[in-house]
Amino acid sequence: MSEHSQMERDQARAIPLNQIQNELLALLDQTDETGVADAVDLLISQGAYHGCSDIHLEPWADYFSLRYRIDGILHQCAFIPKEFQPKINARIKVLADLVVYRKDVPQDGRIDFEKTTCGRPLRVSTVPTIKGEKTVIRLLGDTVELYTLETLGFQPPVIQTLQDVITRTSGALMLTGPSSSGKTTTIYALLRELMSLQKNTTNIVTIEDPVEYTMDRISQIQTNPHVDFTFATALRAILRQDPEVIMVGEIRDLETARMAIRAGLTGHFVISTIHSGTSAGVFTRLLDMGIEPFLVASSVTAVLAQRLVRLNCPDCLEVYTPDPGMRARFISDKKKRKFYQGSGCESCNGIGFRGRATIGELFTVDQEIAELILEEPTTSQLEEMAVTKGMETMAEDGLSKALKGITTLGELMRVLPSVLD
Repeated sequence: MSEHSQMERDQARAIPLNQIQNELLALLDQTDETGVADAVDLLISQGAYHGCSDIHLEPWADYFSLRYRIDGILHQCAFIPKEFQPKINARIKVLADLVVYRKDVPQDGRIDFEKTTCGRPLRVSTVPTIKGEKTVIRLLGDTVELYTLETLGFQPPVIQTLQDVITRTSGALMLTGPSSSGKTTTIYALLRELMSLQKNTTNIVTIEDPVEYTMDRISQIQTNPHVDFTFATALRAILRQDPEVIMVGEIRDLETARMAIRAGLTGHFVISTIHSGTSAGVFTRLLDMGIEPFLVASSVTAVLAQRLVRLNCPDCLEVYTPDPGMRARFISDKKKRKFYQGSGCESCNGIGFRGRATIGELFTVDQEIAELILEEPTTSQLEEMAVTKGMETMAEDGLSKALKGITTLGELMRVLPSVLD
């Protein structure tokens, strides 16, 4: 199905968030057997239409709750009578090829795009709770080609530096940030950029858990811990496959970290993710894991830290005065400045925000910083040196977007609490 026809179908069935409950109940109250199936189709298609990343179906004391995670925030959409809980869960399990009668163990499955009303593949996870099974549906997709470093919100100087970094013949680029901060989307945009810059002449191999987007002309590998096919074992295997660029979905342990770092020293360019609060914190995290300082200093070329902030809805944008204490966290002077926020309208379902963009900081390693890493410095020492060399922090990047009316100071406080402490 074409993108245009899919959009037309979703728009034809568009239902405001505050009316989804009534539509669902009307379908569930049908006497024929298609009511539950139609209700499941509806809650999935509406989740896709409203741009949600995850659909949460959770048993509460009196209701079966439906919530959509839109732009990183959960929104309550429906309270479904408890009697429909097992029927809805069973329908989703059938679509995801899960064992319907097993309600006492977690299960993970996938629904191919051909089986969905939204035309997108879905990842399904069920877990038993004391009130029954909770189901979370992650909406995946094959529209990664729509994302570029520019559309993700990175500043032009950062994009230019990233383009230089990813075209090097060796080294490692690390991405860091909390869960659901857009790291995977950024990596796919980087791979897309790399394929464009290299005219598809580069052998790119990825190791992922799971493969969320499929890309042509790239060898994508999905790990399978049930048969001991982990990041480390997959990385060991593909090093014999003559790769030039290796993407490791996540560095979770010392073995994977050491292999990835060493690969960056032996004629491969490695892109991976690792959890840390800031870009400078990645270096101390690697050192704490047991990676030798000379390996970190020699292999890690750059670190990109990022967060996702919600964007003001352009259809209801208005001037507002932020809390003085919040303003003081970001701005020390007393100059008069205008700040904007969305007031809520039909276009954004009364939320005031629509869409998300990245705020980030890019820490690049030069000779002076490499020598400092050899001394096993603290995170603050590394960050201080990077800032003196011109690195724009995430807080500074976020403030520039707030001053342009793209987002709000409240959003920055929501996603950057540890950075501002």
